[in-house]
Amino acid sequence: MAILQMPVNNNNPFADVLGDALAPPGTFVATVLDIRDEFGVQRTKFQSTEIETVDLTCFLLGFFDQQGFEHRVSSRRMKISGNEKSSLFAFLKCLLGRAPQYGWDYMALKGAQCLVTVEHIGKRDGTGVFAAIAALSPVPAGFGQPAPQVAAPRPAVMGPVAGVPSPTPIRQGGVPAVTSGRPAAMAPRPLNAPPGGPAYAGPSAGAPVAGMRPVAPAAVVAADDPLPF
Repeated sequence: MAILQMPVNNNNPFADVLGDALAPPGTFVATVLDIRDEFGVQRTKFQSTEIETVDLTCFLLGFFDQQGFEHRVSSRRMKISGNEKSSLFAFLKCLLGRAPQYGWDYMALKGAQCLVTVEHIGKRDGTGVFAAIAALSPVPAGFGQPAPQVAAPRPAVMGPVAGVPSPTPIRQGGVPAVTSGRPAAMAPRPLNAPPGGPAYAGPSAGAPVAGMRPVAPAAVVAADDPLPF
């Protein structure tokens, strides 16, 4: 006798929303667009032919790529369970960044933002790939905002210091200029020029000098005259 079996529902509840569009792989800032619960769903147990009746939930996320195009991706259907080893508990923990509290309605996550990493997985029948959620995390504070502009530090300008002479100014051409800090007595002057006077040509011939004996002029000897000794 043949027994008519009830068909097992393995369809994604957001199949009508996703259509044939394929979300691109990568990490994006996403928004939880919708959450759908399904109650009394019959499905085959894992690695078994036995049919079980379970309650399932599924999340739909939407995001924009770098070109501004909108995409959607959904989670897989997860059994509604508060067990710490369940898929739903792990999914909510990644999305919140902490373990969910018991008795909390996860429907409150509609409109919440998170970071989602999308990957492409090959279909079992080999007809192509589909987009799946590979990772979730909360959006870090300040994520996506431009970094603040920091002005370049200016070099410190040192003012005059008591007891330290000012640096010698440089004139055009690279020659140091004489500053007023040099005593007047040390200023360069022409050779034989006394301080504050004209060039000194020396005493006139035969003029007596105090403290010195006059010296007779030396005799001029011609080149052809014999030497006097």
